Amino acid sequence: MQIRVVCEMTPRELADAVDGFRKTYVDDWEDWLNTTASERVCKFGSILRKWQATRPLEMRRTRVEAEHEAPFLEDLIERAQPFLGVVEGISLTSLHGIQPLHCDAMHELWNIFRQLPVSDSAGCVGISKAVLLLTNGRIGPAFDSNVRERLGMGRIESPEDWVTVLVQIGLNARGFEQHQGMRISEAVSPQFRHLGTGRLYDMVLGPRESRT
Repeated sequence: MQIRVVCEMTPRELADAVDGFRKTYVDDWEDWLNTTASERVCKFGSILRKWQATRPLEMRRTRVEAEHEAPFLEDLIERAQPFLGVVEGISLTSLHGIQPLHCDAMHELWNIFRQLPVSDSAGCVGISKAVLLLTNGRIGPAFDSNVRERLGMGRIESPEDWVTVLVQIGLNARGFEQHQGMRISEAVSPQFRHLGTGRLYDMVLGPRESRT
């Protein structure tokens, strides 16, 4: 699988694509980045519900909010912490050098966040949105229908395929940076330059701001 969406863009085209990302999601992301540690679990849940991460399945809630049995959202995040720590130094554009330890951690994150719904299992949409949030945008995009359509792909059904696709997307992002001689974050509008590359890639392909 070879992905060529971003590497064939000019810096202006990439910046315009990021600028066109739906504003409500831009606001959600800034809200997330500004959330205090004590509020992080609740905000994680509220944003994922707003993003319909497990639609049509009911998503788990925090221990205080829940009317379901364990695990609760804080349990899932606690289980994920060691594996998030393993990939802390990894971003979208460095995934081509991923080591077996990192692969194993990504597989564990997939398996943990498959448990996001109260019943049944989350798919690639919910899992990738959860990881995008908890890595603060380093590892993305989120594989919603907009992104998958732009990439010309169906749903991702396994952690192995998820990592494989992310590596190819990372190579695509690196292709832009090598061809243009600048980081993706340097090509976008100043208001977005603090965002992780995975998040910026998500914004290039994700839902568009409606035009009146």
